Amino acid sequence: MLEALAVGKSYPGVAALKGVDLAVYPNEILGLVGENGAGKSTLMKILIGLENPDSGEIRLRGARAELAGPAAAIRGGVGMVFQEGCLLPNLSIADNLFLCHEEGFRRWGLLSGRRQAAEAHRQLEAVGLPRLDPRTIVGELSASQKQMVEIARLLWLSRLYGVENPALILDEPTTVLQDNEVRILFDILSRLKEQASILFISHRLEEVLQLADRICVLKDGSVAAMLDRGQATTRGVARLMVGHELAEERCRESLQTAPGSEAVLEVEGLGLAGRFRDFHLRLARGEIVSLVGLLGSGKEEVCRCLSGSRKPDQGTILLEGRKMRFASPKDAIAAGIGCVPIDRRNEGLATSLDVASNINLLVLRRLSGGPLLSPRRERQNAGRWVEECLVKTPSLQTLCANLSGGNQQKVVIAKWLAAEVRVLILDHPTRGIDVGAKDEIYRRIRELAASGISLVIMCDTLEEDIGLAHRLVIMKDGRIVRDLACPRGAKPSPLDVIGDIV
Repeated sequence: MLEALAVGKSYPGVAALKGVDLAVYPNEILGLVGENGAGKSTLMKILIGLENPDSGEIRLRGARAELAGPAAAIRGGVGMVFQEGCLLPNLSIADNLFLCHEEGFRRWGLLSGRRQAAEAHRQLEAVGLPRLDPRTIVGELSASQKQMVEIARLLWLSRLYGVENPALILDEPTTVLQDNEVRILFDILSRLKEQASILFISHRLEEVLQLADRICVLKDGSVAAMLDRGQATTRGVARLMVGHELAEERCRESLQTAPGSEAVLEVEGLGLAGRFRDFHLRLARGEIVSLVGLLGSGKEEVCRCLSGSRKPDQGTILLEGRKMRFASPKDAIAAGIGCVPIDRRNEGLATSLDVASNINLLVLRRLSGGPLLSPRRERQNAGRWVEECLVKTPSLQTLCANLSGGNQQKVVIAKWLAAEVRVLILDHPTRGIDVGAKDEIYRRIRELAASGISLVIMCDTLEEDIGLAHRLVIMKDGRIVRDLACPRGAKPSPLDVIGDIV
């Protein structure tokens, strides 16, 4: 159905793809895995016409394809659901489904909303959403519903252009989904492969092994292995991705050090109307506390208040015994509290700036030689933290937009370490990051705690929360319901925790 034959692509200073061969067959789900920087994004851009290969070719249904852009790819039957989503949130489902193709729903020059809604209902039914009203505004949908609307649009466009068995590329579709939504998505994809070929990209190896018929492993721009599902194990695939064995222990647990006795951060009776209330926390020097709870439990708003993004209605925040009032993140940063946000590209980085500029962003005054900045000090400071945080970059002048997700995350962490924060909030620090970079970030979190930095974290999975933390603070309906110790060598199981969450 869709083939890449000996595809190569280079950028200044890096060979992104080196003769990649890949084939997606009709009615199959092919899993694509690899470390950040392995070449997955470049390959996807070539498959949908955003980039042209330097060598090799793309074939659709056995014929060579010249893809002049995403529109040409869609006409040929190749579409992609991006991780960030491409729907217009202020328009209805029906409007999004048929955007730029409304002519078929006009009568006497007027758009027929009734005909549009009827066709939209048929398309939603085909992707397992028969009860969803096509007139619903997209901004009101859940993340999983938005994904299915995008898939429905791609399938409809394929039929419009007379393409049978289109190829759908799904980029990290489960990243923003809850566990129950992942199960629903997998059920729908298993049925959809009867009418489409699916290329499924994910860092969550367990999910890939559960869903995919075959798994393609990319490493350093080349295909390291092509495996049938029966041949693959999570550990074996991870080894192929990173080129070495990963630590067997969970979240580098052996590196967990005992926190100090001195309280760095004390929160007393904190509350935000309609979000959370009566929140108490004592965070010791070098301690890792994980806030655990479902979406809407209040944990996200607590972190926003601690980082100065939201103003609490009540309660006090004490930092090393001093009462703090944060009118903005600037105040929290000045006090020594940093935050690595969940959306690192838009909130944690200036992606249009280079690596050095991002790392030095908060310490420019310290690096100035009088009234002017010192380029030498800037290079030295950035170079130190690039080395310290194991950032893989061609140079300090490389734009952050061109780094892999894992290396972008390391730059964000390096920025806060350069600013010498005392408390660091990590909001889903390993989201969208491959297993190799994830292991490095686990190690770095352990080293930060051992150096005396106190951390508040929120993770993607309970296993990660439990594995990383000294202590869990479990929230439900805006209140703390349990405070649970997670000592090294005696960690609770997810079953010990889940009853307090739901």
